[in-house]
Parts: sequence; structure tokens; C-alpha cells
Amino acid sequence: MATTLTLGSMLGFAAAALVLVVGARWLQLMQQVRIPEDTRGFVVACGLSALLGIAALVLGAGVGGGIAAVVAVVGGGAFVALSAASGQPARTPAVTVGGPVVPFTATDADGRPFDTASLRGRPFLLKFFRGHWCPYCTAELRRWEELRLELDARGIAIVTVCADTAEQIRAGRGKHGLRATMVPDPALAITDRYNLRSPKNFAPKPGVIIPLPIPTTILVDATGTVRWIDQATDYMRRSDPDRVLTAIRRTLDDEPQLSTATRASRARR
Repeated sequence: MATTLTLGSMLGFAAAALVLVVGARWLQLMQQVRIPEDTRGFVVACGLSALLGIAALVLGAGVGGGIAAVVAVVGGGAFVALSAASGQPARTPAVTVGGPVVPFTATDADGRPFDTASLRGRPFLLKFFRGHWCPYCTAELRRWEELRLELDARGIAIVTVCADTAEQIRAGRGKHGLRATMVPDPALAITDRYNLRSPKNFAPKPGVIIPLPIPTTILVDATGTVRWIDQATDYMRRSDPDRVLTAIRRTLDDEPQLSTATRASRARR
């Protein structure tokens, strides 16, 4: 005997289909390490699927439609909840635009000594991020490779600092292919010097708590002066390459023009 679909069951199946399509697209982007800068469309779609699921349950969706509606409510609601909790309070960095960069020495992920003083005479981007386990961080770093020609033309180096150990960085950096000096900071010693410790920790499993830096981008010119700071107040939204490039052009490009030979020399350093 044919089963007649009620309005509730149709809403339940429609809600489940929507959240599954959105979820599949999100997982695809995560696998490609291409999390979008603006996630509002995903949040709206997941919220809509959850509301449709609730409406289906209220109207009466039957067994099949009810299961589909529950999937929509749980899946869509979970994504909306995670998005709502992604914000974090801003902190005032220990550096200011127009002031000097805070110097530090460290050992990079390949065991080589690093000193910010070695970059004197060359502009650089200093990037604090959470870790290679974070899809938003690796997506941001991967997108920065879109700037490679512009960065090389200006001789701009990239230095990253994250809460990972050296072993974790070496294991994870293949996800983005970013050419950078990568400095491990599991104790957040460098992060604390810049006053960029996040008030929110990461708990990957019960009993394990990992302190994190606030994702922050700092542009430093060739004299060691900070020219631009971009701090994330939402870990799902980051320093888009277009915004980084605009900051570079507005700040560094107002310096006297460098000759092609000088730029090439800087890029080789």
C-alpha cells in the first residue's frame, strides 16, 4: 500500500536533505583545507534546516520523516551552536602600530635557531595561529600562498608561531604548503610576550586542555616597526589574503620604491 507523505514528513525530509548537503559541502572544504572567510551562508542554511525540522516534528512527520527531522535539528543546531561559540574577546597586543616589534629568539620546527633580529632590513609577516589541527588555521595559511608572487616581489618573509610542538608542525605543515619559518610555542612563551594568549582553551578530549594563541597577523617593515595588526575576534574568520595584500600596499608601498635588483636580493635572503 502506498504511503502518503504528510506536510510534516515532507518538511522533515527537506530539512534533512538541506543539512546533509550543507554538511557534505563543509566536509569537502575541510578536506581541501579551503574553509571560506565568510561562513554566514552555512550558518543560515543550518539554522533553516533546524527550524524546518522542528516544524516537521510539531506538525507530525511520521517515523521516517521524524527521524529525518531529528537529524536536521541535531545537525543544523550543532553547527549553529559552534558558530555562536566561535567568538572570543579581543586582547590588546603588546605591540602597537608605529611601535617596534617585540624581539624573540627560538628554535624553529626544523631545529634551526631563529632570531627576529636576523630579519632586520627585511619586512615580514608574523602570524600567530592555533595549530595545524585547526582547519580554519590551515585554510588561512594555505590561502596565503595566493600572495606568494606579491610577497616575493617585496622580499617579505613569513614567520608563524603556534601552540604545536616541532613534531606536530612537521607532520601538519604539508596540509598548506606555506613557505615560512615555523616556530613551535607549546608553552606559549612567545605568545605571552605579545599578550596574545586566548582566554579560551582547546579540549580535544576529557582531561586534556591546550592553551591557544589568538589568531593574529602582524606586518613588520624593514626597520622592525609594526605597520599593521589584524586580530581575529572569531576563530572561524581570519586574515583574508585580499585584506593582507591591501595592508601591505597601503603601508609598505608608501616607502621609497625599491629597485628590481634590491627586491630580488631581499627575496633570496
